[in-house]
Amino acid sequence: MRITKIDIPKSQDSNDGLESIKMDRLNKIVLIAGKNGAGKTRILNKIFNTFSLKPKESQVNQETKNLEIYKKQIPAYEQAIVGAEEQIKSMTEPAQITSLERDIANYKKQITDHQAYISNSEKVTNWNLIETSNKSENYSFVRFVPKSLDLKDCNTFPKSQIISYASTVDKVGVNSLPQGTYAKIQVIQDRWFNSTHQFSDTSEEEKEVAVQDYNRLKDIIKIFLNTEVTRTINDEATLFGFPMGQSNLSDGQKILLQFCLAIYSQQSSLSDLILVLDEPENHLHPSVIIETIERINNCVSNGQVWIATHSIPLLAHFEPSMLWYVDNNKISHAGKIPEKVLHSLLGNEEEVARLQDFISLPAQYATSRYAFESLFEPKAVLTGTNDTQSLQIRTDLLSLANDSKLRILDYGAGKGRLISNITDLDRENQIKLLDSIEYIAFDKYPDDKEYCESSLIKAYGNCEKRYYNDFNNLFSNYDKNSFDVIIMCNVLHEIDPKDWLSLFQEDGNISNCLKENGILLLVEDHQIPIGEKAYQKGFLVLDTPQLKDLFKITEKDSDFTFTDKRGDGRLKAHQIPKRCLIQIDEQTRLKAISSMSETAKEKILGIREMDKNFKNGKLHGFWTQQFANAQLNLSELTTKR
Repeated sequence: MRITKIDIPKSQDSNDGLESIKMDRLNKIVLIAGKNGAGKTRILNKIFNTFSLKPKESQVNQETKNLEIYKKQIPAYEQAIVGAEEQIKSMTEPAQITSLERDIANYKKQITDHQAYISNSEKVTNWNLIETSNKSENYSFVRFVPKSLDLKDCNTFPKSQIISYASTVDKVGVNSLPQGTYAKIQVIQDRWFNSTHQFSDTSEEEKEVAVQDYNRLKDIIKIFLNTEVTRTINDEATLFGFPMGQSNLSDGQKILLQFCLAIYSQQSSLSDLILVLDEPENHLHPSVIIETIERINNCVSNGQVWIATHSIPLLAHFEPSMLWYVDNNKISHAGKIPEKVLHSLLGNEEEVARLQDFISLPAQYATSRYAFESLFEPKAVLTGTNDTQSLQIRTDLLSLANDSKLRILDYGAGKGRLISNITDLDRENQIKLLDSIEYIAFDKYPDDKEYCESSLIKAYGNCEKRYYNDFNNLFSNYDKNSFDVIIMCNVLHEIDPKDWLSLFQEDGNISNCLKENGILLLVEDHQIPIGEKAYQKGFLVLDTPQLKDLFKITEKDSDFTFTDKRGDGRLKAHQIPKRCLIQIDEQTRLKAISSMSETAKEKILGIREMDKNFKNGKLHGFWTQQFANAQLNLSELTTKR
């Protein structure tokens, strides 16, 4: 289970000093950062105190049924009151009138009581302070920050002391884990061994519980430490083939073992695990906690990890999209601007720069890192409402819509970034844009289907006929040549040039979608900040001159337009009419890639004459990759000819 959305209003009494807590599209790992005293711990406490109040699924279902009953009964009571009042008008006997008045008073009381029941039931059915990926009977979480790595070897203790230490692990919290971890494992194993012994007089019920408990503990330890719990001839529990006190566990393994016991003792399901860590760096070395979190993250596929921290190494290890920033008791998404967090933790721009210099070994590190990143596949991202590219797309869509409704296909929709940012607008602009477009999402790979469909449901109430991974299925529901606009946002550079012709030529999938006067809205970051291996030969980010070469566009083609949102040539949106798209051929493809190769070469030589700093080192990495990738593509395409 994961928490997907939080909307907790500011406390009316303001005793906690916190502003409202609004968090959406939460990742598997949620990082909450900010300087000491900013409110991280209080926010974390408020979130999970509120989470513990979330109504169970059965409770919601029952109250939904109750609501239906209560709401049906009130009109019946109201009708009975009207009938009794009509009878009173025609009566003269005081006793009969008094009896009916008592009935009316009783009906009114029933209505008042039912209205109170309805109000209480609606508090349950409408409870939306925290939304989760699925409904449950147990909204559980585990707070876990071990404060000691000195695990007590219980083999030298008397049996009564081992049992005493083991029992402390069952208490809420982690303070007892260092002394109780080994003892608890020993006690659980002893109960299993003794209850399954051939001469044991343990009841079948006790035996079944002992076996289930031991198997559950072994399974958890196997998952997280990849080892078996075994037993020596002297009745000592062992790990990695040694008695526990002699097993020489690393710091990371000691944390994971305590974590296993925390999960076991709090009866938490691994598939639904939500782990909460509050400033773990206060007790653990960053490398140890990072190792631990990564191991947990790999093992718990459906869970979530919440971390409040001011550790820069910890923050640097994870993607910026996971980062939330706390300042002055208010939380906001840091996302693509983690420098906010750095300023908060380090103090000012100068300190941030010193840290960058120290870590990066300026230009050399930046170039090397970009080359390293370029060995990995690209990842889909989510951004905030004010993301520049999303603003750019929204502006272009509204300008194209005029008075008609646009049918658009978001090709390479990923996690539904565009539709998410539309639904995050204020109500007036959200309605204006959603009324102007008929949005359909397409992504060749279904890895982010869950995220995208969730965004579609948020926008339209359902995702029926709005998400596709295959053009055959798309054309089963929508006619060919029926789309006004196809959007490619940071997508073209991820498509292998070998596939350009099959997409854009007259019988290609993109051209088949578009109306005769349709538009391809091509949006790219022309200095992508992170290197990626989008396909075997990397990536190519084509700029305006290369796009003109690719689609045989000349200055006479006045319907080919582009906007430069920031005016620095980096974030551009090109509007390319269908009639130009279908002009692509093998020669224009080679011409465009050759042009990119020449441009990249000029950029590299120019950068090498500039200052040797981190920014220029990163640019050097980008253009070096562009040049190498262009040459690789040219080599392949000319050889095949």
